[in-house]
Amino acid sequence: MSGPGARTPPLGRAQPGPAPEGAERDWRASATRAAIVCVLLSLLLWAWSRLGGAGPQLHGQALSPRAAPVFTGLTDTQGHPFSWRAQRGDAVLVFFGYTHCPDVCPLTLARLSRVLDGLGPQARRVRVVFVTLDPQRDTPTVLRAYLDALLPGAVGLRGDAADTARAAAQWGVHWRRVSAPGAAPADYWIDHTAALTLVGPRGHLRARYGYAQLESRGLLQADLRSLLERRAAAPGA
Repeated sequence: MSGPGARTPPLGRAQPGPAPEGAERDWRASATRAAIVCVLLSLLLWAWSRLGGAGPQLHGQALSPRAAPVFTGLTDTQGHPFSWRAQRGDAVLVFFGYTHCPDVCPLTLARLSRVLDGLGPQARRVRVVFVTLDPQRDTPTVLRAYLDALLPGAVGLRGDAADTARAAAQWGVHWRRVSAPGAAPADYWIDHTAALTLVGPRGHLRARYGYAQLESRGLLQADLRSLLERRAAAPGA
C-alpha cells in the first residue's frame, strides 16, 4: 500500500528511463556513417568541378569534358608538333578545312577574326588551330600564307593522308574528296564538316559550334570570356 505522500503514476504511461547502452552505440555509428557520406560527397563534387564538369553553361553544343585528342603526326608550318601542354591556361578553337575552300573556310576565319577583335586583351589567351584536310595542295608555305592573310597568329597543322584522316576521325570531322567528271587530278574540292570545337583552358573539350552559330560573334565571345574569367578566378580549377 502506498504511503500518504506517494503519487501513483497514471496507468498506461511508461516511465522514462536511461537509453540502453546498445541503442546509444547504434545511434553514434549511424551519425558517424552519415558524416563520412557527407565528406565523400563533398570531395566528389570538388573533384568534379576541378575536372571541369561543373563548368559554365555555353552556347555551343556541350561536349563531354574529356582531354582533347592529340594531333599525332601533324606539325605546324614550321615543322613543329602541336603541344596541348603548352596551351594550358588558354582557350583553343579547332577547325578543319583547306585553303582552296571557296566559302565556308575563309568566312569562318573572317568571323573568328571579328570574335577575337571584340575580346580585347583576352584575345591573347585564345589560340585558333586550322587543320588542313588537303595536305597534297596545302604545303607549309601555302598554308602559312593563307592564314596570314585571313587570321594572323592562327596555327596551321598538316600531316600525311593517313595522319590527317586519323585526326579528322578523332575530332568527329567527316569529309570526302570530290571531283567533277573528267576533271584534272588536281581539280577537286572537299566536302567536310563545318564545325568549330572549343577546348577549355585545362585542355578538355567543351563545346562545338556550327557554321551558322558563328554569324553572331557575341555567342562565342561570351563563352570564351566565361571560360577565361572562370580560369582567372580559380587558377587551380
